[in-house]
Amino acid sequence: DDCFLAQLTELYRTRIRPNSDVIDLCSAFDSHLPAEKDLRLNSVVGHGMNEEELRANPRFNRYYVRDHNEDPRIDLPNNAVDAVIMCVSIQYMARPEELFEEIFRVLRPGGVVIISFSNRMFYSKAIAKWRDLTDDGRAELISDYFRNVKGFTEPDVVRTVPLPGDPPRALGSVAQQLSRAVRFGGVPDPFTAVVAHRNFKRVA
Repeated sequence: DDCFLAQLTELYRTRIRPNSDVIDLCSAFDSHLPAEKDLRLNSVVGHGMNEEELRANPRFNRYYVRDHNEDPRIDLPNNAVDAVIMCVSIQYMARPEELFEEIFRVLRPGGVVIISFSNRMFYSKAIAKWRDLTDDGRAELISDYFRNVKGFTEPDVVRTVPLPGDPPRALGSVAQQLSRAVRFGGVPDPFTAVVAHRNFKRVA
């Protein structure tokens, strides 16, 4: 969905600091990061299951192939990156508690994690708990993944991201939705991202 991806790219632009080191978990041939002229990054590491797709991603400085449901370890040393991103894949993670411990480990203090999702999924591959929840419940589930690792900030749930060309905010959400439906050729998929940061000191 083009509107979903436009919001995701804009969220990355506003939440990831310039010159950051980034890891893109569960990725493929496109990380949906802003163009380099809009967000210059120091490095981008890719992770996924399809080496051919990872190889085709022009933003990656390097990548690794691993099934994080079998082995949640992230192929990075401690305090290696400033941002961790994951787009529409959290619903397939069968060992989220271990994965989020790993995310905390590789993230530098003050670094950001952005987990995005929509209402689409491969039903048979999604974990049962995810399938049974509403979008609000799914955002809360991801928030709990963060809360279960002592040291993340309280998660921020983002439901919409302002885009260039949106009508003035004073006109309300209906005007925004109508404008986007016209621009993107249909009713956009719902957008949700859950964002948290690593605290500078781990909570005891």
